[in-house]
This record gives sequence, structure tokens and C-alpha cells, in this order.
Amino acid sequence: MWMCAKRGQKIVRSLLKSVSLGVWLAFGVGLMLGGVLTGCSEIEDLDNFDVEIVQETAIPAASALELVLGDFPTLDAFTRFDLSENATFQNTEYSPNDVDSVVLEELTFTVVEPEGQDLSFFGEVIFFVEAEGLERKEIARQDTFPQGQGSVSFETTNDDLKPYLLAKEANITVEINDTARPEQETTIEVKAVFDVDVNVL
Repeated sequence: MWMCAKRGQKIVRSLLKSVSLGVWLAFGVGLMLGGVLTGCSEIEDLDNFDVEIVQETAIPAASALELVLGDFPTLDAFTRFDLSENATFQNTEYSPNDVDSVVLEELTFTVVEPEGQDLSFFGEVIFFVEAEGLERKEIARQDTFPQGQGSVSFETTNDDLKPYLLAKEANITVEINDTARPEQETTIEVKAVFDVDVNVL
């Protein structure tokens, strides 16, 4: 056992002698870069946080006279929305002046009830944001709601929505096309997740 240890030490010494100074310098630079990249990753985590808006709404059932859903129910949590008044934002140490950008990261529809209901009665659903003095902007869209699937994510535009969501009383509205009413009244959860990037320097 002792002989094996001594032989191992000799092999290590031999390898150390054969390694050039340049290799050791490269190794040291690699370690420093790794530390810098790790630090940058931690900083990125510090200057981003998510703000969620979640609301449930009921989609009325079809009747003999009404088979088509003409308008999407009003989502109160999405109207007259000011990001800076959101509880999550207010629980941070930041002010609206610290915000660099706001991006809609995720938007989903999920069936709450009845059990087993899917979202296939929807045709095309488009979300827009608007604010006084700004052009109406599309922020998310979905036109595929598979049978048997009770939760569907939307395709988002990834545009910077800071001018809208930090304006007073921004409105997020919904347009629907080719949408039928479900056989039973269906409660769905609408969830939007915004990524807020702030300047911490």
C-alpha cells in the first residue's frame, strides 16, 4: 500500500514538471472566467423578477339559441392594470424608474371545472395591450386547442411592454374568432406571467 502511494506521488510530480507555464496560466484564467460568468448569472437573477396576473372566468354553456361565443368575458384583473401597483412589484425595493423592460413570458388557459372538460371549443384567441397615447399591440395568440387537453399555453410576442404596463390604466383585452360555447358552463383560469427586468446598478 505504501509503495503504491509513493509511486503515485512520483507520477504526480512528473506530470507537474511536464506541464508548461502557459498551461497553468490558461488554467488560472479559466478559473477566473468561470467565477466571472457565475457572478454575472447571479446578477441576472437579482435584476429579474416575475409578476403574475391570475383570474378565473366562466364561459357560458351553449343553448338552443346561442351556440357561438361572441365575446370573451371581461377580465377585471387585466383591465386598468398598472404594473407598479401590483403587490409583487410593491414588495420589491424597486420603483417604475428602475424598470428596463417588461416581457410577457407566459400566458395559459387552464380548465378549473367541470372535471374532464377541455378547451377545444375555442377557435382563435388573441390578447392585446393598449394604453392612452400608444398603438394597440398584440401580445399573445393561440389557434390550436386540442381535444382532451385541459391546459394550453399561448405563443407570446416577447415584445417590451414597459411603456404600456407602466402607464396608468393599461388594458389587456381579448379577441376570439370561430369559438363555440361549451356544452357545459366552463370555468377557466387565465394566467399571465411577466418578466420584469430592472437596473440594479
